[in-house]
Amino acid sequence: MRIGRRPLFFGFLAIICLAMIPPTPPELRWVCVSMAALALFWGVLLAIEELLGRGGGGRIHPKERPPG
Repeated sequence: MRIGRRPLFFGFLAIICLAMIPPTPPELRWVCVSMAALALFWGVLLAIEELLGRGGGGRIHPKERPPG
Protein backbone atom coordinates (compact mmCIF):
# COMPACT_ATOMS: atom_id res chain seq x y z
CA MET A 1 0.00 0.00 0.00
CA ARG A 2 1.51 3.28 -1.13
CA ILE A 3 0.13 6.79 -0.87
CA GLY A 4 1.11 9.17 -3.65
CA ARG A 5 2.33 12.72 -3.54
CA ARG A 6 -1.03 14.47 -3.92
CA PRO A 7 -2.60 13.30 -0.61
CA LEU A 8 0.66 13.94 1.22
CA PHE A 9 0.86 17.45 -0.23
CA PHE A 10 -2.64 18.32 0.98
CA GLY A 11 -1.93 16.78 4.39
CA PHE A 12 1.22 18.88 4.69
CA LEU A 13 -0.74 21.93 3.56
CA ALA A 14 -3.31 21.32 6.32
CA ILE A 15 -0.52 21.17 8.90
CA ILE A 16 0.89 24.47 7.64
CA CYS A 17 -2.54 26.11 7.83
CA LEU A 18 -3.00 24.90 11.41
CA ALA A 19 0.47 26.18 12.32
CA MET A 20 -0.53 29.63 11.07
CA ILE A 21 -3.38 29.95 13.59
CA PRO A 22 -1.37 31.41 16.52
CA PRO A 23 0.21 34.35 14.59
CA THR A 24 -3.05 35.17 12.80
CA PRO A 25 -5.26 37.96 14.21
CA PRO A 26 -8.28 36.56 16.07
CA GLU A 27 -10.82 37.93 13.60
CA LEU A 28 -9.14 36.09 10.70
CA ARG A 29 -8.42 32.72 12.33
CA TRP A 30 -11.48 31.23 10.67
CA VAL A 31 -9.62 31.48 7.35
CA CYS A 32 -6.77 29.27 8.61
CA VAL A 33 -9.18 26.74 10.08
CA SER A 34 -11.34 26.60 6.97
CA MET A 35 -8.32 26.25 4.65
CA ALA A 36 -6.93 23.46 6.86
CA ALA A 37 -10.29 21.69 6.73
CA LEU A 38 -10.45 22.06 2.96
CA ALA A 39 -6.90 20.73 2.50
CA LEU A 40 -7.62 17.82 4.82
CA PHE A 41 -10.82 17.08 2.89
CA TRP A 42 -8.96 16.90 -0.43
CA GLY A 43 -6.13 14.90 1.11
CA VAL A 44 -8.54 12.29 2.44
CA LEU A 45 -10.48 12.10 -0.83
CA LEU A 46 -7.30 11.70 -2.89
CA ALA A 47 -5.99 9.04 -0.51
CA ILE A 48 -9.25 7.10 -0.80
CA GLU A 49 -9.07 7.40 -4.58
CA GLU A 50 -5.54 6.00 -4.64
CA LEU A 51 -6.35 3.21 -2.21
CA LEU A 52 -9.25 2.14 -4.42
CA GLY A 53 -6.87 1.95 -7.36
CA ARG A 54 -8.30 4.79 -9.39
CA GLY A 55 -5.55 7.33 -8.76
CA GLY A 56 -3.32 7.44 -11.77
CA GLY A 57 -3.03 11.12 -12.41
CA GLY A 58 -5.22 10.88 -15.50
CA ARG A 59 -2.34 9.80 -17.73
CA ILE A 60 -2.80 7.10 -20.34
CA HIS A 61 0.11 4.84 -21.14
CA PRO A 62 1.01 5.11 -24.85
CA LYS A 63 0.38 1.38 -25.39
CA GLU A 64 -3.10 1.67 -23.85
CA ARG A 65 -4.15 4.59 -26.03
CA PRO A 66 -7.10 3.79 -28.28
CA PRO A 67 -6.31 3.72 -32.02
CA GLY A 68 -7.26 6.78 -33.86
